[in-house]
Amino acid sequence: MKTILTSIFLSIAAFAFSQTTINKTIAVQAGQKIKMHFDYPELIKVSTWNKNEISIVGEVTINGGENDDAFKLESSASGNEISIIGEMRNLKSLPHRVTIWTDGQKMSFKTKADYRKYAEEHGRNYNSMNWGTDIDIFLEIKVPENVETQVLSTYGTIEIKNFTGPLNAESTYGGVDAALSEKSIGDLKVETSYGQFYTNFDFKFSGNELGDFHSVVNAKPGKGPSYSFESKYGNVYLRKAL
Repeated sequence: MKTILTSIFLSIAAFAFSQTTINKTIAVQAGQKIKMHFDYPELIKVSTWNKNEISIVGEVTINGGENDDAFKLESSASGNEISIIGEMRNLKSLPHRVTIWTDGQKMSFKTKADYRKYAEEHGRNYNSMNWGTDIDIFLEIKVPENVETQVLSTYGTIEIKNFTGPLNAESTYGGVDAALSEKSIGDLKVETSYGQFYTNFDFKFSGNELGDFHSVVNAKPGKGPSYSFESKYGNVYLRKAL
């Protein structure tokens, strides 16, 4: 069974662009596991709640809203696993834009000529510039408590708060940022390759370096679900839950 999750479109006349909102729920049956895989969402917030369903809400803006339909969100169920995939389709065929960032503020130009005109009038006092498809995707996901969950991200950061249940979170080029209660953690594993691991927890970790820039640490600070966090090229942050 495979279902394409159709996004709800909402046009907003602000900052001269429109955005697409996502608001979907997926029923979860007893004994099912959840596996999610995303490529370009910049930020994926993940938490648990006391409902037997997955909630996905978010915002998609691609090239100022002109190419939002390039992001597809699909779900399928097979046996005891629910699979959710969010990905950009035909990315290489999408128009490119010039995007600049100044003190955290972003501006996007449809053509290089538009950018050059702006630079001539306002100068080149920006922090960074990029030529490519302008993608802004943010997702907030809630899954049922105590359901085994895996979240895989290619380019985005996975943010975890108020999560009760076994969780495996991995990002390739982004980071993993988790806030948990020490006493509610059972087995804990953190793995990094070219990034760093930062924590303000009081308990000690065991582990070692497996090679250049590659390290794995483990701990069992309390009683509760198992957690595994990994980033290959980004950092892993493990914080005390407030």
